[in-house]
Amino acid sequence: MHPAVSNQPELQPRADGAATILRLLSASSPNWPEVALVVARDPALSLALLVAQPLAEGELADGLNTVLRHRLERLGSDLLRAWLLGLGSRGSAIDAAPDRALMRAECALHLAMETGYARPDEAYLAGLWRGFGACARSRGNTSADTRRAARTTRPLAELVRDCGLPASLGDALELGAVMEEQLQGAHPLLRLSVAAERLADDDWQERLDEIARLSGLAEPTLTSLRTDIGYIVSGHAAYPPPAAGSTALDARPPASLAEDPYRSAGMLGLLTAAFVDLERTEIEDRLAIACPLFGLPAAPVLLSADAAGRLAPMLDTPPGSPAALIKELHLRLDDEASTIALCARSEQVTVFAPQGGRPGRSLADWQVARWLGGDGFCCLPLTTNGHPSVALIAIDHGNELASELQWRYAALLGAAVRALRAALRQQHALADREALLQQRFREHVRKIAHEATNPLTVLKSRLEMLGLERPEDAPLQNEMVLLNTELDRIDNLLRSAGDLPVETIEAARCRVPELLLDLRSIYGDALFNEHGIQLELRAAKGVPVAAIPPSALKQVLLNLFRNASEALLPGQRLVVSVSSQVSVDGKSCVEIRLVDNGPGLPADRVADLFSPRPSSKGGGHQGVGLSIVREILSQWNATILCRSQPGSGTSFQIFLPLEHSV
Repeated sequence: MHPAVSNQPELQPRADGAATILRLLSASSPNWPEVALVVARDPALSLALLVAQPLAEGELADGLNTVLRHRLERLGSDLLRAWLLGLGSRGSAIDAAPDRALMRAECALHLAMETGYARPDEAYLAGLWRGFGACARSRGNTSADTRRAARTTRPLAELVRDCGLPASLGDALELGAVMEEQLQGAHPLLRLSVAAERLADDDWQERLDEIARLSGLAEPTLTSLRTDIGYIVSGHAAYPPPAAGSTALDARPPASLAEDPYRSAGMLGLLTAAFVDLERTEIEDRLAIACPLFGLPAAPVLLSADAAGRLAPMLDTPPGSPAALIKELHLRLDDEASTIALCARSEQVTVFAPQGGRPGRSLADWQVARWLGGDGFCCLPLTTNGHPSVALIAIDHGNELASELQWRYAALLGAAVRALRAALRQQHALADREALLQQRFREHVRKIAHEATNPLTVLKSRLEMLGLERPEDAPLQNEMVLLNTELDRIDNLLRSAGDLPVETIEAARCRVPELLLDLRSIYGDALFNEHGIQLELRAAKGVPVAAIPPSALKQVLLNLFRNASEALLPGQRLVVSVSSQVSVDGKSCVEIRLVDNGPGLPADRVADLFSPRPSSKGGGHQGVGLSIVREILSQWNATILCRSQPGSGTSFQIFLPLEHSV
């Protein structure tokens, strides 16, 4: 469900703090820690950022400045500037003295540290936000808009809960005037908050005894503490001075963006820049933190008409979410009864507000209102470049969106929709380009395969003629069969080269002795016997199954067999043995050992054996065989060791995890 939007007054930042942030953001690379420090001194900005992205469990342990910096970086400089530029002057809940909140916060922080309170940053926030009880109604403003806003203003305890902070902090903020004896037995944060408020007052010296009783600290300690805090607030914690020639923001901007075309144009430009050139997931993430800052409890449902005239969600639709349910409605642009379709067609704001719970003309609209969690909903048109799009925002009865909020929401959501459309166009363009390249590649491969058929046919015909000329030569006939088989294999490979690869999943279980026997029967003669090299296989009884696909181990062993056959001389031998089970670093393994009595490896090669390097063998050798061996074995959590001594031979040990140990 999407909570309904209220028209409560915004949390207004301090004018000097906002001006300082704008100056810091003017740098080509913003100093986010410095911006976070300014935000941490501003009650409204810090609260707004934590409401926009609630704290994760234990996150505040990293420090308040770090927490705020992460949110500022996620928001980005353009979106932050657009938000500050769009703030109106409809009233603030901050108390009249601009430095009093910071003084309370620093007092609470230092009292917490001196008394050993476990979460001092919570105490700091309790002092910083302590002035947020009196809203516009306390200023004597009795306009209709103010009275309506006052009815929908959320309690501070709810805002604190939305920040992911404990209820004890909300209690400290909403606690009114209390007597000292009432605080006995209360949560320590309440006593710290009241003590900090007393210590921040101008008459703190006259109340030192009370503050000492509340905090448990001695009066001399409190006096020293208050002096240090005063120095911090007046000096080190002061906002950076304005640049030479700049004008301080003493007055707030006009309440309505429509009254200032330059300000509204600047805000639109910044919002566009905030979302441009982002991926779809990045747009959704930035919109998720931006919406609460601009007054929306969460990113609303964004609908856009597709080529078939259906209004489908533009953002992700988790199962059971309002967007997912709306997607199942198959809303159409030409629906004459739906206020959603009317908004998309007319590009005018429409409102669905059923009277007495009756569905009205469109049962679909009635369902959408229920799913969104409000009494009704407002449809904002976001049409761009002729593509109808709307945003659905839940509202309550008697709380229709003011024109100022409509403009602001449309500006934010419209920028996101334009960026989403651009990202979708780019995605489709990349998909089309990739499909075209694949098609051209397949056509190219098919052409090569067709051209290669002619020489293959000639070769096969010539081999057939040679076989007919010497029918009595049995060895030659066997060679002809082998060559024809290989030529047929080449032909099949060329014909299938243009097809997309089909991934097959091979089980990671191999019976090593059986695989070695197969390798000897297929490759033993060609690699060893014909060159006068002996190949011996030895395997223990009951060798367990290894956790590696047979094809992977086959490729490893063939690389090692080929290297051995090329290094050994006639009369020399390669012995391959398989142990039943060994333990390597506490892991049960099958060991394969390959030992030869050849010339051994050069010392420089042994030092860098498994790295690709130019081969000294010449011909088609690339020098990457052993690097491939290690890469394959690493993929299956196996290891390989090598020992070699010039003139005494070389040995390799391969340790393969057992099937049940991975």
